[in-house]
Amino acid sequence: MNKIEIYTSQTCPYCIKAKKLLKSLGLDYKETDVTDSFEEMAADIQKRFNKKIMTIPQIIINDKYIGGFDDLNALYKSGELNEYLN
Repeated sequence: MNKIEIYTSQTCPYCIKAKKLLKSLGLDYKETDVTDSFEEMAADIQKRFNKKIMTIPQIIINDKYIGGFDDLNALYKSGELNEYLN
């Protein structure tokens, strides 16, 4: 089973697009709303993946850093997303 983490806020249009894409692919995910805790999430991603982030969503699949919606969508369109999935 895939472990997909997505860090979002309720009003972010790219967060909504990312969740819609994951759902359309039949992938379950754990969503964490970081509206009030963005700095903590950014620090965690910096520590875990050595990535400095400034935006949401942030997507991690099976403990591999994907990035934001544009990164997820590019992987999907290129067919490379399957490499991150079990």
